[in-house]
Amino acid sequence: MGGTSRSVITQANALARRGNVDVRLVSVTRQAETPHYAIDAGIRVDHLADVRDEPAAHSEPSRLVPHSWDWQYSAHTDAAVAAYLPTLDVDVLVTVTPALMALAVQWCPPTVRVVHQEHRSSADRAGGLTPLLAYAPRVATVAMLTRVQADWLAAQLGPLAPEIVVVPNALPLAPQPPADPSARSFVAAGRVAGEKQFHHLVAAFTQVAERLPEWRLRILGDGPAAAELAEVVRRSPYADRIELAGAVDDMRPEWAAAGVCLLSSRTEGLPLVVQEAMSAGVPVISYDCPSGPRELVTHEESGLLVTPQSIDSMASAMLRVGSDDELRARLGAGALAASAAYDADEIAQRWERILTRAALGGEPPKPRRAFSRAGGPVADGTPQDVRAEVLRLVLAGAGDEAFVLPAAEAPLVVVPHERQGALLDHLAEQAPAHLSILDPGQNGWAERRDTVARMATTLRNTAPGRLLVEPWPRHAGRRTHLSAGAGVAVEFWDTALDGSLVAPDWNAWTRTVPPGTPRGTLEVAGVEVPTLAWTSLPTSTDAPAPVDVVYTWVDGSDPVWDAARRQRRGDDEAPTPSGDLRYRNFDELRYSLRSLHLFAPWVRQIHVVTAGQRPAWLRDHPKVRLVDHRDILPADALPTFNSHAIETALHRIDGLAEHFIYFNDDIMLGRPLAPETFFGPGGSPAVFLSPSSLLGVPGAAVMPYELAAANNRRLLTDAFGVTTGPMVGHTPYPHRVSVLREIEERFPAELAATARAPFRSGTDVSLLSNLAQHYGLATGRAHVAEAEWSFVTMGAANVERRLKRLMRRDQDFFCLGDHADNDVELTARVLPEFCEAYFPVHAPWED
Repeated sequence: MGGTSRSVITQANALARRGNVDVRLVSVTRQAETPHYAIDAGIRVDHLADVRDEPAAHSEPSRLVPHSWDWQYSAHTDAAVAAYLPTLDVDVLVTVTPALMALAVQWCPPTVRVVHQEHRSSADRAGGLTPLLAYAPRVATVAMLTRVQADWLAAQLGPLAPEIVVVPNALPLAPQPPADPSARSFVAAGRVAGEKQFHHLVAAFTQVAERLPEWRLRILGDGPAAAELAEVVRRSPYADRIELAGAVDDMRPEWAAAGVCLLSSRTEGLPLVVQEAMSAGVPVISYDCPSGPRELVTHEESGLLVTPQSIDSMASAMLRVGSDDELRARLGAGALAASAAYDADEIAQRWERILTRAALGGEPPKPRRAFSRAGGPVADGTPQDVRAEVLRLVLAGAGDEAFVLPAAEAPLVVVPHERQGALLDHLAEQAPAHLSILDPGQNGWAERRDTVARMATTLRNTAPGRLLVEPWPRHAGRRTHLSAGAGVAVEFWDTALDGSLVAPDWNAWTRTVPPGTPRGTLEVAGVEVPTLAWTSLPTSTDAPAPVDVVYTWVDGSDPVWDAARRQRRGDDEAPTPSGDLRYRNFDELRYSLRSLHLFAPWVRQIHVVTAGQRPAWLRDHPKVRLVDHRDILPADALPTFNSHAIETALHRIDGLAEHFIYFNDDIMLGRPLAPETFFGPGGSPAVFLSPSSLLGVPGAAVMPYELAAANNRRLLTDAFGVTTGPMVGHTPYPHRVSVLREIEERFPAELAATARAPFRSGTDVSLLSNLAQHYGLATGRAHVAEAEWSFVTMGAANVERRLKRLMRRDQDFFCLGDHADNDVELTARVLPEFCEAYFPVHAPWED
């Protein structure tokens, strides 16, 4: 006696009554002498497997239908289906579950055209999802109950999709008596199972019962959760006003005596109980499931849609409708008018056209494009610039009660639910074309994105808990520099009966905000925004501020510098192991600095340490400071051409913040990152170990960086009795000045010798790129961290493919490394081309 059976029998009866289609019903099992719902006398009914006597084969598992697809099948039904379907002589077979569709396309004669009806919220199916997606491409037509479901299936199947149509359930043929306007009962009906969430209604009624003393709550139906629901009712202080009526044979008199229809389901296809209630003129209060209720109920016209899973929202709506006779009458009239669209005869006519088209084998219409759009125009500016723009836009339309909660991914703008329509109207009128709205989807439904104006219209008859207002993350099929870190989340919070704002979902701060909660201000993306007083303070998990960045850089093409290097080396000395490649300049520094401007605007100061050089494109700017080697290294160590030597002195930069990040000029940020990526609570530097680079057994080191790492290992073994394994990755290197000073005091001779080695040597230590990290781990002043990062060898044969992979923008940082065997001409061509595409916004310090 489920909803699918009732809907199918109603449809068959309507078709039979019209007389244009020869209708037959096929029931896989027979469990009772007579069907629960009346079937037209002109309809032939075939029962394939009689299970009334519980035959032994019915306890054996099915080999045709996996239990995960549908638990109702057995070896007994296998035999019956295998005997019946190959002999079927009909034009069209309509299946009403995915398992039946799978059986039909495999066992029916090729002359039988299969049309499938979906009666559930398809994207939320568990096992039934597999046969639906696997076998739907092999049928003539799939009928979905709602447009949202049809769009979802079209997107899932893509070019394999058959004809997909939208046909709602029909109302029963028997006339529905009108509802009694004086009725004072909230009524819900359905199978008593977990997905119906009837316990939410008990909780909501408990909140409003005292203020609605004449009202009762009635829940009709039976099912596996009935005993659990009865216990919930028993514990309610208003249990005497809550009735569990059990299964009901005829719902018509029930709706005639109902004051309000309630629906608390987690998911729905197209709820027949709501259709029937509306046909009696009963207003509806329903959770706004991703599919179903919003197709039936027009908010504020035929009922109220409330935030999914929000008991407070349900209770507030029940109080509002239950205490306002005029509102209830207006909504009831709207419900009755809307129900005319589900007249059984009109729906039957639509089915006749579909079945005729399938029987004749006509070319089906092309599937409708799924709702989501892939891309749009790209905004100018950095992610922070655009986030500031979006914040100002949203807050301007959110009302005086709105406030912002800081969040890691996107600031959360909290808006009272009653402001939803006004905010959407404001966004539709004021938002520029480069912004979009993303509906992240619920309960398995795919997300939807479109222009602000179109999404504002689409969402007008919904009660979404959460939206994202953000720039289009793609353009021409590719992700842009605004694909992350540029949007704002908007949550619509319900108002509870005591006036508190109640969150629709979990967040890091609070679920409720009582009236009169003190407010404060907070700076987000450079914008001063309203917030709750206590959320404006730094948290114990925040990284410390300020944070600086330090670069080491030389221009190897500078003839003066190169002459000094050759003179320092001497003609009779062998070239350095890597030749001159360490000093080749492809303008990497420009793009690395640009990546900071785009993705780390929180950096206070950038220090570029050089040998008296200056990039030609760098102009004076207060955020970028040039530091000469002479300012930090002893005179007898100069000139130096050894990066290990320069590393020993970077912590001596005048005015350097206690917390800083050391960058090589070929390291670049890949997307917006927070300071917490690099420093933990209390300022602990992150260590990004390489998953593929090991120092190996003692004596195996060959390259200069390996020799330095081996020396580092010996120092740590002697000092702490520990060894090292993985190398530190070629990533940004977070540090603390105080820890570096401590290392300098503990190992003064080794650091002094390294500082005075003009070129890399076998006695070097690598203070900032290896030693300090393992020292911090050994002493509890650093932590191993995870990040997504890549090393791309420029000039290699596969470099263009690797760079194309980076354009997915899913890496936190990456290194565009040089190598002695690299194709210099290839590097000179592809590196600027890639970097200009990846970092399209010029920094303010560039000429």
